Amino acid sequence: MPKLINHDEKRKEIALKATEIFLEYGYKNIGMRQLCEQLGMSKSAVYHYYKSKDQLFIAATQAIVSVDASALIDQPLATKATIDQKIENFIVILRQMAPRFFKEMQLVSDYIEVIGEDKVASDPCMLLANKKYLELLSTYVSADDKASLYTLLLGLLNHQIMLGEALEDSYITDMLVPHLNH
Repeated sequence: MPKLINHDEKRKEIALKATEIFLEYGYKNIGMRQLCEQLGMSKSAVYHYYKSKDQLFIAATQAIVSVDASALIDQPLATKATIDQKIENFIVILRQMAPRFFKEMQLVSDYIEVIGEDKVASDPCMLLANKKYLELLSTYVSADDKASLYTLLLGLLNHQIMLGEALEDSYITDMLVPHLNH
């Protein structure tokens, strides 16, 4: 009897593993052949699910955002959350992203070098990542303040990198509260 494969789950599994590979090797320094080798799959098997490296990169972006969103499953939605819960939700997002943020920024720089700075605003992968993180902040912290919260989130993550250590929750709260109390 042939083995039944859940193709949606297999696509997600490939995309999530591809995320790790892109974070390790970058975008421009790995081709489909190397991606397939790292995935432990034949090219034809990978091409069955993703027709190009670009499609796989977009799927990998979606997969990592979904992992970040899953950390908030049990958290209250912004519409029902107290200010303390909104702060907690923001910190959960930040702490979820923090361990891989430096590698992600390297990957983003590498990717932008390939597509060109002038294409960032219209690039499907960049649009997807920005949209998904704005939605996450809107859903769990504040819909009205999602753009400034996104800027704050990225700034705080970069601040941590520059300090070489995690920011204290109290510092994050001090930076966040003015964005929630207007």
